[in-house]
Amino acid sequence: MKRLPLFLSLSIAAYATLVPSLSLQQLIDQSELIVHGRVARSWAAWDSAHKYIWTHHQIDVIDALRGTPGASVVASEPGGRVDGINMAASGAVEYGPGEEAIVFLYQTPIGYFRSTGLGQGKFTVAPDGRVHANLKVLELIKRDPASPGVSLS
Repeated sequence: MKRLPLFLSLSIAAYATLVPSLSLQQLIDQSELIVHGRVARSWAAWDSAHKYIWTHHQIDVIDALRGTPGASVVASEPGGRVDGINMAASGAVEYGPGEEAIVFLYQTPIGYFRSTGLGQGKFTVAPDGRVHANLKVLELIKRDPASPGVSLS
């Protein structure tokens, strides 16, 4: 009986997406838009090359914290269902209708705004005003500051 909790925790960890841990300053620095808003609607669609499905979420802006998004901004995440075809992306951020959130967004090469650092860039605002991180499918990797790292260029 004692093995079951260990098995369950290993199963959950197996589905986590590994991402570098970002500080608040890094989230700010890497985001073109930061908004406090409410999800108005969501829809899934193919990208312009008809290669990938993206789910788009219209967020009505309550307060623009960085950038000039206008009255609303669309946050897009890979995955969704279109024409009976499902596409899933590990670590993609989920949004719910009517959900209030603070989102840190960067612009992708194809022009979509996406959550910075995957779930690290979305904070849900509860009805009582408390703010909660969205890290349930992420495993954060903390880099050793003494390590110089490796250049990807």
